[in-house]
Formats: sequence, C-alpha cells, structure tokens
Amino acid sequence: MVTWLPPMLHSPARYDRATCENNGARGAFDAEVRARGLEPQHEITTERAEPPAAVAEALGLPTGEVNCLVRRRRLFASGIPVRLNASWFPLDIAEGTVLEEDGPVNVGGVKSALAELGYAQTRAREQIIPSRLPTEAEARALEISPERTVVEITHVGLTAEGRAVEVTVSVAPAHYVTAQYEFPLA
Repeated sequence: MVTWLPPMLHSPARYDRATCENNGARGAFDAEVRARGLEPQHEITTERAEPPAAVAEALGLPTGEVNCLVRRRRLFASGIPVRLNASWFPLDIAEGTVLEEDGPVNVGGVKSALAELGYAQTRAREQIIPSRLPTEAEARALEISPERTVVEITHVGLTAEGRAVEVTVSVAPAHYVTAQYEFPLA
C-alpha cells in the first residue's frame, strides 16, 4: 500500500505531446504517475456551466451565460488523491465531443483531444499560487487537514491563432508539487 509520494515535477515539458501520450498515457498526469511506478486513477464529471468571471475573461467569452463545458477531475496516484482539476472549454469547441464524456478522453488527454478537433495548443500561460489554505471542499476531496497548504495552478492553453481553448485550474497539496522552469536570459 502506498502511503507517501514524492513531489511531482511541474514543468513545461509535461505538456509535450510525446510525454502526454507515452505508453498510452491519457495526459500529463497519467504519464507522471506511471513514471513513478504508480497507477493513475480518475474520478471525472462533466457539465455545461457558466464559468467564473476570470475563466470567461481568459477564454474571451461573455459572463453570465452557460457557454462552457467543465470537466472536473479528482486524480489519484495508487489510491492517494493528489490533484483536483477543473478544465473549462468553450461550448462551440467542446459540445458533442469526447470532452463531454465522464471518463478519460483518449490517449494524450484533453490536449490531444483538442488537437484532433482542430484546436492544437501551441503555447500556454500559467499562474501559480505557491501556497494557500484549501477550501473545506478541497481539503475533504484531497483527504488533507485544512491547515495543510495547497498550490493552485491556472493554465490557459492557446492555439497558434492566439485563441484560448482551455483554462484548467489545478489544486494539489503543496508537498506533492515542485515547479521547474528553464528560459533564455537576454
């Protein structure tokens, strides 16, 4: 029985399509968990919903309308809940597609599914809140004490034309996430 996990590396490399599809993985999370010799599990629900104002703004959508599909995922590594994801997609892209299914979408995850629909993401921007207290619901879902800090990562995926096609808000216990970035210096 697994009772402790090492931190998972959060870096731009996790979004590489080859990484996301490695050995039939259903996205970056599956690939990371399998690389540690653990078994990824998912609890997934989907619904059409009105996005929070910040999500609507990032997607370039009007507020106050049911104009998104949201995929909520509780992610486990060998039975340990390690991440909560809420991924928001414009309905004009997601309606009637595999993204509306309550289960892992396909090999490569939502990014590969979007690419197959003609909305390949070529760049992204992220905001990381490195430490905050979880909400009561987050603490329950992650099975952590309310005093244990979480990290929140907001990821916006953009096409080559600059259209935002995905906003994913991830929450994970802070002790399970390590961020690493490499970038050029002028």
